[in-house]
Amino acid sequence: MSFSTPHPTHSADTGSKSPTQEQPESRSESGYESDEIDPKLLTKARARLEFLYAEVAETWPGFIARPGQYQMMHAALLTFLCAKAPEDENRQGNNLAQLEAGTGTGKTVAYCLAAIVASELLEKTVIVSTATVALQEQLFNKDLPQLAKVIPGLKFDILKGRGRYVCESRLEGAINDDAQENLPGDDFQDAFADSRGPTGGIPRGGPEPMRWFKKVAKKLHTGKWDGDIDSLERPPDPQDWRQVQANAHACNGGQCEFFKSCAFFKARRQAATANLQVANHALILATLKTDSTLIDAGNTLFVFDEAHHLPGIAADQFSHRARLGTTAKLLAALRTVALRHSRGLPASTRPDPVAFAQTIAECTDKLAIFEGYWTQSNLLSEDKPVHRFPKGQIPDALIPECEQLVAIVRSIGAVVKSVSAALTQPDESKSPSERDEQMRAGVELGVYISRLETLEQLFSAWATHDRVPWAKWMEFAHNQVAPPGSAGFAGTSMPDAWLCASPMTSAQLLSRGLWRQVSAAVCTSATLTACGSFDFFDRLSGLNRFPERRALVVASPFDYATQGELRIAAMMHSPKSPGFSDELCSILPDLLREHQHGQLALFTSRRQMQACHAALPTDLREQVQVQGERSRTELLKEHSRRVASGNRSIIFGLQSFGEGIDLPGRLCEHVLIDKLPFMPPNSPVDEALAEWLSTQGRDPFAEISVPRAAMKLAQWAGRGVRTVTDRAIITVCDTRLATMRYGQAILAGLPPFPVVRPPAC
Repeated sequence: MSFSTPHPTHSADTGSKSPTQEQPESRSESGYESDEIDPKLLTKARARLEFLYAEVAETWPGFIARPGQYQMMHAALLTFLCAKAPEDENRQGNNLAQLEAGTGTGKTVAYCLAAIVASELLEKTVIVSTATVALQEQLFNKDLPQLAKVIPGLKFDILKGRGRYVCESRLEGAINDDAQENLPGDDFQDAFADSRGPTGGIPRGGPEPMRWFKKVAKKLHTGKWDGDIDSLERPPDPQDWRQVQANAHACNGGQCEFFKSCAFFKARRQAATANLQVANHALILATLKTDSTLIDAGNTLFVFDEAHHLPGIAADQFSHRARLGTTAKLLAALRTVALRHSRGLPASTRPDPVAFAQTIAECTDKLAIFEGYWTQSNLLSEDKPVHRFPKGQIPDALIPECEQLVAIVRSIGAVVKSVSAALTQPDESKSPSERDEQMRAGVELGVYISRLETLEQLFSAWATHDRVPWAKWMEFAHNQVAPPGSAGFAGTSMPDAWLCASPMTSAQLLSRGLWRQVSAAVCTSATLTACGSFDFFDRLSGLNRFPERRALVVASPFDYATQGELRIAAMMHSPKSPGFSDELCSILPDLLREHQHGQLALFTSRRQMQACHAALPTDLREQVQVQGERSRTELLKEHSRRVASGNRSIIFGLQSFGEGIDLPGRLCEHVLIDKLPFMPPNSPVDEALAEWLSTQGRDPFAEISVPRAAMKLAQWAGRGVRTVTDRAIITVCDTRLATMRYGQAILAGLPPFPVVRPPAC
């Protein structure tokens, strides 16, 4: 389990065990040495790096060299030069690094230059992975083109998931409406959708979808569209796109008639020529999980920017969920489709219709046991939407049912794979139109293979109880429409349930599936530490299993002592007190009136944000924009316009506005935070983790809640100072930051603003 005592962390700058100690001021400190790297290679690499850094400093518009940037660059270089070969089993972690670089450090230039130099010398590909589309686009459209001017041989491209591209074969099938007739569509997809809350909705009807299919097909065939969803003028309807998007299991590769013009494979072929590729965390993890050949991890140098998001994204990637009632109904539909499309196949490749029907029936009977379990036990309802199994243990009687379902679903999947493979094999005895129709039928059947695999993985997880259990739970779902002839009234809402399983943390899976596979990797962010330590990220990410990993904190170039101030508001009530909300509403106007230009008020709950907004005097309320009233882009544009006109402009936002927003200068002179961003462990996964830690005699609040809140608060406080000329006040309306012991630990991890405490504290 990831939450074990962490190994000592070696600082790349001093070799000490504390990465937060004072960093060396001289470039020649021993921290830049490594006995494990060939001295000639190291000398050559440093010379090349110094040359490129000087070129960037001379040609990059507005570039300012930073000491922290220089430190980070050399630490990253050492890490990359310790790259492992795929067959190298000696993986103690000197090829892994976690580098925290404060705002304004210029970490993009640092890690890019180090990676490019190592790539040149080691002849390895570089992948820079981000957590957000915004940074991915910034790298691809702004930073890398600028670097390419300095490094003429630099070739870069962007990696996107297969689902971002259209499948030309499926598009043709949608237009011709052949092979797809009677194939289950969105309902089957929704049965395995990895999302909460209502899914599906009113099916699209009428001529609109067909008009859209024909329109984009014409653009694709005339070269006016490259098949990438992101290059469309307007986003398509999700249901329309899902019907034609590329899918690994619905792909016939080189045998497809559209292979040469395929948007996905064209993008992949182009990206393969680049020595630096820009991707995202979800794509990297999904690719490695499926053993795809897209990424050769053992011969790739990775940079994970915004790496503090990596554990959470990994946990989502490794979780499984399926909708029970819908799955049972649609498996029956799949039986009909698979048998109908296999009729024209040779007898040797056709499934036995009786045996296959019996297998489907056996599967649906087993699923009915789970449906009966939750309905008869009254486990779920609209008033009780989630039931989590304590300690990850489902009832003993259900374990053999899960084990049998794994085998049954695997058997169904084998039949579907066989039929799909046979349909996608060229049959010269058929006419071209018949071959095309058969090919598309096989491709469409392939869509469901991945869904069946999800079902198999889900029940396998449910049947297993390891020493460190998975979180397992059920969720109430009530938006499935009853079909005509069913027990319910046609068109009415029928109750259903999601079955879910997830690792409590992704540490073990990241350790085995990522860190032990990569050639070398650098994790970086402005907030990798929490409460002044890497321990929290170490445990969540699984890096604590690699004792020789590098760790380095480089300071921001900002002079926080003169550029800002952190004020703890003088509040009579603690957030735990019933009077806190009313007091916050009453003091907020005065706190906001102290500042004349741009302000950002961040709230931990929508209810509190709405209450504070409603309580504002009319004049202040007119100066406030609330998250959700308009798009983020429009809101920020209006905010900039108001500030540029010399007016006060205030943004009220929730957690998502505490990260990734850049409001320099007068756009943000004041950041107000309602309270410490403690998130109660109310998700099934968080509850399971807290429960498990408690059974080990440990404190979930100290090990999870405090460092998580500290990391988040550091992000929020970092919205205030974005350039060397900014000045901002950070106001936290939570006296626990001054009065509680954990408050001091949280303060230790914040930017080093002077702290103004209330008189009573």
